[in-house]
Amino acid sequence: MSVWLIGAGPMAGLHAEVLAALGTSVTIIATSPIRAAPLAQKHGMAQFTQGLTQALAVLPRPDAAVIALPVDLLAQAALQLAQAGVPRILIEKPGALRAVELDPVREAAAASGAQVFIAYNRRFFASVQEARRRIAGADSVLSVCFEFCEDADRIAALPTPAAIKQNWALANSSHVIDLAFHLCGAPADWHHQVSGSLPWHSSAADFRGIGRTQTGANFSYFADWRGPGRWGIEIILPQERLILRPMEALSVMPRGSFTAQPVALDDTIDKQFKPGLYAQMVAFLAESIPAELVRLDAQIAAMRDIYNPIANYTEEAGR
Repeated sequence: MSVWLIGAGPMAGLHAEVLAALGTSVTIIATSPIRAAPLAQKHGMAQFTQGLTQALAVLPRPDAAVIALPVDLLAQAALQLAQAGVPRILIEKPGALRAVELDPVREAAAASGAQVFIAYNRRFFASVQEARRRIAGADSVLSVCFEFCEDADRIAALPTPAAIKQNWALANSSHVIDLAFHLCGAPADWHHQVSGSLPWHSSAADFRGIGRTQTGANFSYFADWRGPGRWGIEIILPQERLILRPMEALSVMPRGSFTAQPVALDDTIDKQFKPGLYAQMVAFLAESIPAELVRLDAQIAAMRDIYNPIANYTEEAGR
């Protein structure tokens, strides 16, 4: 299978390591020879440094493409690839800052037959795969609570464009939100509230919600970006509580105990590469696409129906 890797930055480098390990035929499509050349040389990959538009004009179409560009450039690259008829496209999360940017991508993909996915690599952690196995073996998920606190001082100091910071719940925290609802069902009936603000995130600084998922599980969440905290998900099953905190690890509290015990995981691949990235790429390149990958339609719906309400984000205002 031939793959184009769009971009030559840090995230593209992580994808390149995985693609090289899988023995895939890769061409790096970039605009910077300074970045692309060392990456191509390191992994024995071809490179094209005249940009995506020119690549589509002169190179044979690949079987698949992985887009690892800054958030504000993802949707346009995906649109070009879908319009050109590239059959399989993986876009780094969250795909775009606004759902409206992905609507043309969906239309182009429907016209060309392209399959488009969003890369939420935490769905493929060894810890999450084990949690998914335990959930499948239980009678039901009773409830789930998740937290998506962020380090406000660190984010304020980042050189990240202001528009991305203003939608940080989607650009970054959606890793947690996506995973909680992926494991326990999408929200069906819920209430949410926000308060406060930060200089770089004007719509809210404190986020809280409660409801039920489509599978009947109760859920609640909170995040207070004004103080310290960390990401985490806790899932209550009839016989055990699953604790993903940190999310790369899984601990289990059995019924009748107050002690959470760490679960031994086969996470060799997650330690060799960026966690989840290898298994995610295997899924993306597989002949039959597994359900764990986030499809474009689902992401567009989640942006409008979940992420924007949680963050009090208005697409028209960009805040």
